[in-house]
Amino acid sequence: MKIYKKVIACILTLMMFFAQMPVNVFAANQKNNIPLDIVLVLDVSGSMEDPITSTDTTKRITILKDSINQFIESFAENNSKQSDEKYQSRISIIKFAGDKSDKVGNDTYTENRYRYNYTQIMNDFFTATNDNKAKLEDVVNSINPAGATRSDFAMELALKQINQSKNDESRKDAKRIVFFVTDGQPTTLNNFDDDVANGAINTSKEIKKDAEVYTFGMFSLTDPSITGHVGSGSWSDAEKFNAYMHGVSSNYSDVQSYKNLGTRAENSAYYMGAKSSKEATAIFDSVIAKLLSMTYAGADYTDVDAAIKRANKLNKDNYKDFSKVEDAIKTVVRSKNITEQDEVDAMAKAINDAIDALVFQLKIKYGSNGGTGTMANPTVELDKEFTFPKCEYVAPNGKHFKGWQVDNTVYKVGDKRVFTKDDQNKEIKAVWEEHTFDQKLKEVNGVSTLKDKATCTTNAIYYKSCACGQVSTTETFEDKDTKLGHEYTKQIKDSKYLKSQGSNCQEHDIYWYACSRCDVSAKDDENAQDKYYESAEVGNHVFSKDWHKDSNNHWHSCTVPGCNEVSDKGNHVYNQEVESSEYLATPATCMTPARYYKSCICGAKGTEAFAATGSHLGHAYIEVKNPQFLREKATNCKEHDTYWYVCSRCGKTSKTINKYYEDKDSKGEHISSDWIIDQQPTVAKEGSKHKECTVCKEVLETEKIAKLENVKTETKKEETASKKEIKVESKKAVTTGDNTNSIVPIVLLGISLLGIYMIVMKKYVR
Repeated sequence: MKIYKKVIACILTLMMFFAQMPVNVFAANQKNNIPLDIVLVLDVSGSMEDPITSTDTTKRITILKDSINQFIESFAENNSKQSDEKYQSRISIIKFAGDKSDKVGNDTYTENRYRYNYTQIMNDFFTATNDNKAKLEDVVNSINPAGATRSDFAMELALKQINQSKNDESRKDAKRIVFFVTDGQPTTLNNFDDDVANGAINTSKEIKKDAEVYTFGMFSLTDPSITGHVGSGSWSDAEKFNAYMHGVSSNYSDVQSYKNLGTRAENSAYYMGAKSSKEATAIFDSVIAKLLSMTYAGADYTDVDAAIKRANKLNKDNYKDFSKVEDAIKTVVRSKNITEQDEVDAMAKAINDAIDALVFQLKIKYGSNGGTGTMANPTVELDKEFTFPKCEYVAPNGKHFKGWQVDNTVYKVGDKRVFTKDDQNKEIKAVWEEHTFDQKLKEVNGVSTLKDKATCTTNAIYYKSCACGQVSTTETFEDKDTKLGHEYTKQIKDSKYLKSQGSNCQEHDIYWYACSRCDVSAKDDENAQDKYYESAEVGNHVFSKDWHKDSNNHWHSCTVPGCNEVSDKGNHVYNQEVESSEYLATPATCMTPARYYKSCICGAKGTEAFAATGSHLGHAYIEVKNPQFLREKATNCKEHDTYWYVCSRCGKTSKTINKYYEDKDSKGEHISSDWIIDQQPTVAKEGSKHKECTVCKEVLETEKIAKLENVKTETKKEETASKKEIKVESKKAVTTGDNTNSIVPIVLLGISLLGIYMIVMKKYVR
């Protein structure tokens, strides 16, 4: 019993634990974990049937299958946690032994009556999950060692797989891995073959451009600490094998041959070896753990930093618009990884492009040198001719503008000069000299010096000027004999010039002519009293106040004789709602208000009617005692008949508003009771009884009750005994609703169930 309790407790605890655990505990880091395309290159030569060493009898092929299946299991589990295919890893399996086959499968061939494995791709890239991993494991388990060790053919097929992965757009962010496993020297038959070894190394060199290559040796000569030949004399088998394994691996990216490995990559450990099954298992476990924990390296921000440094060296005030450079720098995001390098490179390019697009802004400013007013700083283009403009400053009192000074040179208006970067922030300073206003010229430099034009009654006035061309603002001279005199030819229709106004629409307004230059009226000139004209305008129409109308239109007519002009003419529009008897359509009733025809503003009556604003008349209810209006007949002597009221106009009753009245002249019938005993009869005396009205208690009927007959004593005794029996039976009856006796069966049922439980538990404990 204790064992079962513990088991149940454990199960419940686990259920509670897993029920409360968040789903993402079981999910891989999809953003940072690198999806891998792994090519497993497996030695299936005949020697794989041998024990790994003389001290460990475990067959090499057994270690290989167990390790590779563990590899598949681990990646299948990891893939099953991924919700997005692009973060899942894929595995391709290549076996190598003898001749190469371009077919995918596990084929063999016969030579000299012996059967050998082809070097071939056993399985193209495959995404193993918990649901389908058995398919890939079956491929591994189907291996039967036989043949040589043509690693050169194997690496050619591995290069093919890596190129396939590289050219697959959907796997552009995947990291490519080649895992090369062998148990011995590269051969075409038996002995170490230089051509096979160096062929594998050179092909692997191409692979290393796009993938990392791990090598794993299961061989008595395996020793990753050996990287080449030591001392003089011939190379040993151990030196050859281990240098070859280093050369195939990513430890040496610039390798030429196993005898010329080149420079080793810093902190590299891509070649591993095992001399026992335990070592092999441990190494495979560490490789699996390393591969599953691979994350993307950070993106390279070198170009971004260089671009920012370039921007920081610039003085932004020297350019027209530096904001695009600043905006490009602000958009830099420092958290990108290597798969997002294109975005980082685009950031650097954006900064450099913005810098390259900058336009140097040569800043030159004007100086007033004592003048007043303002001048906007000039727009000066670098290394291009600048033309000195007219001075817009107001000269100091008594002076005029002489020219513009830059450094020690004074330039006149219209002169040209080329500004360079060395002129940045220089000043173009105004130079002034004293004025002498003695020139009486009507025009200076093509500009009139006119102060006041000649009028009809005055001569023109001009400003004097300086020989420099500056015009005085105070000194003037009069141009004699230039007054113009009046010319009454201008028509101005204004009350100021009105001579007489037309009194109605048949008369014209008369106006005085005005001077075409000064607008003086001829009315005020005694020599021009004939200078007036009749205008085209006439007086106003005098329209009738009342409307004129016909069947379709209405209008106002002019009342001036001889004028047929009308105004406000238009079609009748029946939009007036006038409640007047002349427009009555239907009079009001008890239930409906009166309706009137709509009318036009001119009084014409339309055909469309509208409801009056007042309410309907309402019913005029009166009392009419007629059976057809009876509401309810009186049911007793204290009630009256009720009737519905009747409208005196439309005959409708008041039933809909539940209003009625009582007919006080009517009365209901008495309701008789049963006989009521007034006096019980005895043997000696009669009794009495009566019936009365149950409503008003009025006695309706009386009657006497006959005397009782003499009854024997025995009969009374029998009756008494009978009554006692009835009383006893009454006491024996069970009271309705009493639950007392129901407790017993419930208790018995509980005891029975407890007994069954104890018997069953005792049986299981035994």
